[in-house]
Amino acid sequence: MPLVLAHRGANKRAPQNTLPAFKKAVEFNADGIETDVHLSKDGEIVICHNYTIDATSDGKGLIDSYTCEQLKKFDFGSYFSDEFRGVTLPTLSECLDVVKGMKLINIEIKAPKTKNDLVKRTIEQVHKFNLQDSVIISCFNPECIRESKEIDPSIRTGLLYEDDDLGKEIMAFGVEKYCAQLNANAAHPDRKLITEDEVKRLHEMGMLVNVWTVNEKGDILRLTEWGCDALISDIPDYVIEVLKNR
Repeated sequence: MPLVLAHRGANKRAPQNTLPAFKKAVEFNADGIETDVHLSKDGEIVICHNYTIDATSDGKGLIDSYTCEQLKKFDFGSYFSDEFRGVTLPTLSECLDVVKGMKLINIEIKAPKTKNDLVKRTIEQVHKFNLQDSVIISCFNPECIRESKEIDPSIRTGLLYEDDDLGKEIMAFGVEKYCAQLNANAAHPDRKLITEDEVKRLHEMGMLVNVWTVNEKGDILRLTEWGCDALISDIPDYVIEVLKNR
């Protein structure tokens, strides 16, 4: 049975990448969460999917143009519903405090536009919470995967890929071979891009297959049948129900 990870928390039940969304994932008995990290202007690790705060807050601008204190003054809940008015952007530390008991915590590094120490600082936080056995660091940028392993060879990593130029290059080369070159522990494909044969090849090389974003019953059943290790979903409560009744 695959693990069920709440994508940006249970983001259809509460505003994405906020403490209420992570708490909902825990309440639903999801096996873990997926979340996204950036560095603020003053070097705090904060959680948001986009590089700007425009889509999910009452503010505008790049995350790295604000200090953490400034970011905390914006409302990250009202866009979702009045029930969550006043919800603020969380730090990675605040998130980990909520989800530290979960089986798998997928931290996606949002590859910085200019070089910084986001990867290093993130791994330090993982060690601070003693969550090395529960965390996997993922990224679309292979260099961040490589950097993670250079900083801590024991940290688990997952290569994200989608249907873009780099994703096509990865698939043409062979996902398992590309991951092996990076010493990655897992492939994190878009659900439309993985095949049953690729799952088998990755498993034969000792790698995990954690698939995103899995919300439809047909995808849930197909990917489970293929032996995927984790399903990353916006609606983890629904995925859990489908798996329970299959």
